[in-house]
Amino acid sequence: MNKAISHPVKLTPLFRLCNIIRWLLLAFLSVQIIFFFLAWTIPMPLELGFLHIQLDPVGLAPKLVQELSVAQKVTGVGLGLPGLVALTCGLMWLGQTLRRFQDGRIFAVDTIARLRASAGAIFLAILLFALEKPMREVAFNLLGNGKTYPVSIDLSSSELLLILVCSLFYLVAGVMHEGRRLSEENEGFI
Repeated sequence: MNKAISHPVKLTPLFRLCNIIRWLLLAFLSVQIIFFFLAWTIPMPLELGFLHIQLDPVGLAPKLVQELSVAQKVTGVGLGLPGLVALTCGLMWLGQTLRRFQDGRIFAVDTIARLRASAGAIFLAILLFALEKPMREVAFNLLGNGKTYPVSIDLSSSELLLILVCSLFYLVAGVMHEGRRLSEENEGFI
């Protein structure tokens, strides 16, 4: 058996949901990227007819971005980008995993590797997003604009749940890999 591929599996209708989930992942990622850059570049609140839009980076009070110097804004974007890149990579690998599920390559080595990479990248993104706020506050204090920014770290129960889910995905990928290894081992006995 070729280790890089797995035998095609007859898919149930459940696997057809993979396509819907992939589109939802793409929509979620697009919104995250758009909101990230809008929050740092467009003066808020934004008035579009009857809509009132207020987008602020996590941990910054409304309208505080407008009071920041250019160096502080660039630093804020620079500190937020690594988390956004890790999230982008994680969601792309998760989308590729779902595509492989749809193709019936559930236990293929590359599918398992992408699931592991996705779990690791999303875990890293959560960690980087949690560290972004205190690092940004330290940087803002060093760059100064006459204000003092208290340094704090926030970790919500939602973020803890995401860390648990990432750990679970990593474990599932390990189980898939072990199942594949056992299957290959048993093929040799027949």
